[in-house]
Amino acid sequence: MPTGPSPEQLSKVLRLCTALAYRALDAKIMRQPAPAGQDVSLAKVANLLRDHGVELPPLLAQVLHEVAGEAGEMKPEPTVDPPEGVDLQGLTGFFAGLRMKDQP
Repeated sequence: MPTGPSPEQLSKVLRLCTALAYRALDAKIMRQPAPAGQDVSLAKVANLLRDHGVELPPLLAQVLHEVAGEAGEMKPEPTVDPPEGVDLQGLTGFFAGLRMKDQP
């Protein structure tokens, strides 16, 4: 019984997350809103890849770094509750880890 994703499946995840990261960066450049949940999806796939010892694609790392930078800015509190199943504490810890990794 397989214990995790096969190399072919991880390769497909890499291709798909790179495409999604490209779309996220393109939307940011065009000053368009990102689709709901896109940042969460990218963070989850980054965790999946790290859990399996796969280096993050540079574009994904860049998008996550930018999202982490934006998360550190003072913003008004959202007027709606986060979607069910979204672990905001986990995301905060993930982004904090990215920030600490980049500091000397």
